[in-house]
Amino acid sequence: MKSSVIPFVVSVLASTIAVGAHAQSFQFQTDADYNSADLGPADVNGMQIRQQYFLSPLQNGDNQPWREAAFLNRSSSANLTYNRIETDGTNHDDSLNSWGIGGEYMSNSHDFYAALDVNFLNGDNSFGATGKLGFFVQQNWLVALDVYHRNPDNEGSSTDYGLSTKAIVPVMNGDHVVLTASFADFEEGNGHAVAADYYIRPYWSVGLAVRNDMQTLQNVFGDSVELRSEYFVTPQLALRGAVSRVDAGADDENQFAVGASYRF
Repeated sequence: MKSSVIPFVVSVLASTIAVGAHAQSFQFQTDADYNSADLGPADVNGMQIRQQYFLSPLQNGDNQPWREAAFLNRSSSANLTYNRIETDGTNHDDSLNSWGIGGEYMSNSHDFYAALDVNFLNGDNSFGATGKLGFFVQQNWLVALDVYHRNPDNEGSSTDYGLSTKAIVPVMNGDHVVLTASFADFEEGNGHAVAADYYIRPYWSVGLAVRNDMQTLQNVFGDSVELRSEYFVTPQLALRGAVSRVDAGADDENQFAVGASYRF
């Protein structure tokens, strides 16, 4: 009895996911992510909450990566972001809060791309911005010029430049690989990041990412090697997790991350 019930349940779940992909559209996406690293005497924790609004309704593709629905459909969007980083376990526990606003512009009527994200630090007048101007070389291959602007409170501002690219490549049996790479010429040195995510199914991916001197507000470690995976439990709900080896100065440490996205 068990041998017949289990395949039946699996079949029903797979059919439900496939049907939902066609039936459901979404225009909002909420992301929540958390990471933590134990650095011996101190713990460093990061959290990000992001709300994104797409200017037109989207649906997941038949056999395309669900995570990349907006990119594949070239859907413009706007977003609001909250970031928090905490350091616990030292004599001076500290936290850093910031708010961000941004957006992406792209369209099927042309091959140009633009994006801008601006983040403001709570407690003073510091802010930073990242802009992109790009061009779709092919339907699902983007190349962009990146601009990084930083303006710390009571310090001089700086502007740095870089290049980035993103491509979604079909591979055997209808699977896909999402490739991303970026290079930046910062004032204090060069930074780069590369990543590859393999979509075993449209709703399930596993990936590897490597960063060198590329810090973000969500993750203060500029150097890391990350193994990650994401799974859409339903067409609306995705769960993800990652394990990273990060450069914490004298030693490398482990960092763990979990997150979820909900579309509606």
